[in-house]
Amino acid sequence: MQTLFAGTALVLGVAYLMLTSLQTSTVYYLTVGELLGRGASVHGQQVRVAGDVTRGSVETAEAGLSLRFLVQDGSGQIPVYYRGGPVPDIFGEEVQVVVEGKYGPDGTFVASTLMAKCPSKFESDSPTDA
Repeated sequence: MQTLFAGTALVLGVAYLMLTSLQTSTVYYLTVGELLGRGASVHGQQVRVAGDVTRGSVETAEAGLSLRFLVQDGSGQIPVYYRGGPVPDIFGEEVQVVVEGKYGPDGTFVASTLMAKCPSKFESDSPTDA
């Protein structure tokens, strides 16, 4: 009987630890439009946002250690501030990016991670006559 009680307590304890760790490590993945639609409810929360870097918006500061740029999709755009990490080689204007960080009450997204999506290498060329 004691073994059954100890086993049940152990299983419940492990399940509780797994549940709480999953809740604290969950990061929402949103589009720019979804982020703007949620407004103040996402301020200060860790989220990932996907979109395209707006042409002409990239500004490098602090000897290349920080970036400011706009990320857009069909629903709107947000200003992004990124500092301290590596910048992907393919990062640039009109490149698809995913930024992870926190959306501030001032409307600026402060990114701790910057990822650039590679264009597909499998896009077909226009057909040619054989």
